[in-house]
Amino acid sequence: MRPDIKSFNDHILFLKGEIEKNIHRLPLNEKPEYLYDPIRYVLKGKGKRLRPILVHLSGQAFKADPENLMKGALAVELMHNFTLVHDDIMDQDHIRHGQPAVHKKWDNSAAILAGDGLFVLAQLLLSTLKPRIQTRFNEVTLTICEGQGMDKNFENKSHIQLEKYLEMISKKTGSLLGFCAELGGLLAGQNNSVLTTLNSYGISLGLAFQVQDDILEIYGEVENMGKSLGSDISAGKQTVLTIIAEKNDPENWKNVKLTGHKMEGENRIKYFRDYFSNHHIRSQAEKMVNNYINEAHEFLRIFPENNRENLQKFTDLILNRTF
Repeated sequence: MRPDIKSFNDHILFLKGEIEKNIHRLPLNEKPEYLYDPIRYVLKGKGKRLRPILVHLSGQAFKADPENLMKGALAVELMHNFTLVHDDIMDQDHIRHGQPAVHKKWDNSAAILAGDGLFVLAQLLLSTLKPRIQTRFNEVTLTICEGQGMDKNFENKSHIQLEKYLEMISKKTGSLLGFCAELGGLLAGQNNSVLTTLNSYGISLGLAFQVQDDILEIYGEVENMGKSLGSDISAGKQTVLTIIAEKNDPENWKNVKLTGHKMEGENRIKYFRDYFSNHHIRSQAEKMVNNYINEAHEFLRIFPENNRENLQKFTDLILNRTF
């Protein structure tokens, strides 16, 4: 850490700035433009860089090599963006990071190719690190694909058990955050027990993040979310809110869905907001977020007490989405 960085927020901003610089320094060919222009477009997006920041914070707590941390951090960010580009096609989301999704600005074929290119760039970055890291990276990528497969299977199915949904988001979202925390330990040569605990910490963090994302998908702001509000419900996708509604209030929820889908824009969002708030569904989901955050804090006991503080603060940021 630079000696003039005096606060946690300064440190996060410093890390984010260094990550941005290195992302923009990635060597990309000029041609063919059909491949590289969409990739450049993705990398210029206003992502929060949450995942690569976590790689750095975890590795710094164990004094891992900064250069290797940056390679690993960039690799996970590239892989994350690969999944987003492809997910936006499958989910028909037209906004990502506050700008048109790649398939909307170009077409589906360009977006698929750009996603593939991002994944290969991630592999090239990892090729200079320990083989075990590349193996774990690919294992986690497959787990994320499993999560996306489960997510697609759940579409337009009204009877999804909450436990199955949580399994899906632990794969689709939690597994990558688990790997980010684990990667810091891997680069620092930590033992398997420590690595397992780091992974569990990241998965709990990911569950908190995704449940909160489900809440913000209805209650957030487009500017902060960087994507369309209510797009999951519009696409018939399940969220924590819809699953709790189906479980607690099945007959009424069926009518609410039918009525809501006949509405458009702000009227639809307000209608669903009022329903989820008045039936205490939002508060149940928020309680789940807090439980996962508390669980994540417990896993952080694996770190020496004096090295734990930054990750504790980072964990709390998930609740506030302040960076």
